[in-house]
Amino acid sequence: MAGSGYQQDSNQLTPSLYQVVLTMTSTTYYPVASGTTTANGSVNPYDWTNSSYTNATSMTATQALYLAQGNVRWSMILNQLDGVSDCRILDVQVSGNTSGTDATTQPTGLTFTVAFDRDEFILGEWNNYLKSIGQSASGTYTNADGVTGQTAYVGIGGTAITTKALAIQDIVTAGILSNTYRTYRVYNTAQQGDSQVKVTITQPNATASNIFGTVAVTQISGTTLAGSPL
Repeated sequence: MAGSGYQQDSNQLTPSLYQVVLTMTSTTYYPVASGTTTANGSVNPYDWTNSSYTNATSMTATQALYLAQGNVRWSMILNQLDGVSDCRILDVQVSGNTSGTDATTQPTGLTFTVAFDRDEFILGEWNNYLKSIGQSASGTYTNADGVTGQTAYVGIGGTAITTKALAIQDIVTAGILSNTYRTYRVYNTAQQGDSQVKVTITQPNATASNIFGTVAVTQISGTTLAGSPL
């Protein structure tokens, strides 16, 4: 009997999954109601149109701005991750703002999974970037092809990048620390809708190492996916 043409191949892509957890409970590191205007807002994957919000249309102008700043920081994290290797974001969960139902309160926790089809390039590419911006050499790592003794560099968060998990932790940190702006839709109380507004974000009121310490990355086993039906 003729086969389906499908066969298991050791060279096929097998996604590598990494869980990222942001702990944003410190109002010193992630101020949401005080401090400079541009440093406010934590990291928020949901804008004001999120269907789970029960009070988005009752936000004050200040609350709407903080929410948008959190959205922009989330966008910068995604840009940083996608810049080092193609990836997909899965299983996004927020906490601290009634699990994503309260638009007026920024999240104090965020968990998501990053799926990389090719994670073998992450460690080398991020270390190459760190070298290019003048970071100091510190320690070594093993290359994706098994070659040991590759030079590691001190990351944005102040830790030598010797593993893929540390590289992803540092990449996420770089996104949070971004100083940038973009035109973004911000809820306008007078119009009862959104307006396109220049939203500026700056590094939160913390050092890079402080922010690095609020990020945790763990590789998730993909063995449960093996043998899944087609």
